[in-house]
Amino acid sequence: MTVSVPSDKPSWRVRAFLLLIAALLVCLSVFLINGGPLYYFDTGSYIRQGNVALSSFLPPAAESAAVGITHSADDDNTATGSRSLIYGLIMAAFVRVDALSTLPVLHLAATLLAVWMLARTAGRSLGGMQNTITMTAVPLLLAASTSLPFYIAYMMPDIFAPVLLIVIALLTAFGRIMQTWELLLISALALFSALLHPSHLAVAALMIPFVALAALWGKRPRRWRATILMMMVLALALAERKAFQVTVEIATNKEVVYTPHITARLIVDGPGMDYLDEVCPNAKVPTCALHEALSWSDDPYRLTPSHIIFERSPNLGSFRLMSPEDQKRVALSQREFAKAVFLSRPLSTSLALARNGYQQVLRYSIAMTIPTAVELENARWLARMEDIRPDMFQGGSLSQDRGWIETANIVHGVIYAVSFAFIVFILLRPGSVSRDMKLFALFILIGIAVNALVCGGVSQPADRYGARVMWLLPFTAAFLFLVQRSGASRIIAGDPS
Repeated sequence: MTVSVPSDKPSWRVRAFLLLIAALLVCLSVFLINGGPLYYFDTGSYIRQGNVALSSFLPPAAESAAVGITHSADDDNTATGSRSLIYGLIMAAFVRVDALSTLPVLHLAATLLAVWMLARTAGRSLGGMQNTITMTAVPLLLAASTSLPFYIAYMMPDIFAPVLLIVIALLTAFGRIMQTWELLLISALALFSALLHPSHLAVAALMIPFVALAALWGKRPRRWRATILMMMVLALALAERKAFQVTVEIATNKEVVYTPHITARLIVDGPGMDYLDEVCPNAKVPTCALHEALSWSDDPYRLTPSHIIFERSPNLGSFRLMSPEDQKRVALSQREFAKAVFLSRPLSTSLALARNGYQQVLRYSIAMTIPTAVELENARWLARMEDIRPDMFQGGSLSQDRGWIETANIVHGVIYAVSFAFIVFILLRPGSVSRDMKLFALFILIGIAVNALVCGGVSQPADRYGARVMWLLPFTAAFLFLVQRSGASRIIAGDPS
């Protein structure tokens, strides 16, 4: 059956436009219901880092100067590279114009741009059988019934992970038919998304081999566009990391270090601890200092990545209880440590990575997006702005009673399961949709798996990392449903199906 465009075009366009407005409002529903954004404790760290950077070339905000706060750098010889300076600068700029609570609008705009470009390109491949606004609005509406609105409102860069996955899947499936300005715009969005968190950069890097394999499999004109563009995005993102490192070293005489998430993960999983038990004590192995710190307490709960890295109490802490110099040496040597552990125990290390990725896929609760009183207090302290804006971070109505979260998780889980089953059905059913449409859906699934591997394997399985991309399942299912209904999904130039 072929769906034709209604003859009453003005009325049809008005209905499509109203549908899009409804979708955008539903995407902002959590922000509106909560009465403001959702904060995480690390939100304060981003603001702090951004303020330090802004103060290096801009005068402090008037209220900051009035109380003597200049946002100078911390008094140590290191600077963290584990957070995005760009996102910190954005947050700090919003703070300085007293508009931090409007940051979710930027999140929504980036999401809308990615989805609109997908709908525009896919609609063109269908020969105009589907309206771009409809193909934008309907998938967003279904996605907004799950975790999407929570990450639109979340004052962290997590929303840009699924945006990046949409862009990569879009380039892979439809890049060869996109116009030059579309390729430039969507590549810029991919670069922006990759720059906003180290995990996004890792996801982009791991997706490139799959993009290249798709090009080899396709054997069609301009099939290498996506691979070339993604390699350019990766190169520019890595260049930004290097520029950040050089700038920090020259401007502040500090050394950029990355929080040793990989080291802590390997220790908790077992292979890292077995390796340290074998080689320590050894002054030539910097991580032996952490091995000793882990022996200062016999509390079993100290052996979690978050406790190893962040905890400061005598019972649970280790890394933060070490001397600043030992902390720096452990952080700087994590790459060498990971390599040594893998070479000494390749099978157990690989199995641990796969197990963590699998566990991460099963974590999709939105609980971590709803701040607790302790997290809000930590955010205020980390931002170093409690003297000028003590009421800066507020929990909102959703934080008052957390009993609803369990019900939301159950509803979301059912929607994810049904959506996943529908996507697999479409992928396996011959002739259901075109090869390009199937390729897009397949790359969304691959992206979700890669996200789980990066976040679960390098950091630790956490609901925050899973829920940020799980809304892509109902989004993709709705997209495929619209395409399938059109009855024109196979009318694509060069598609043999």
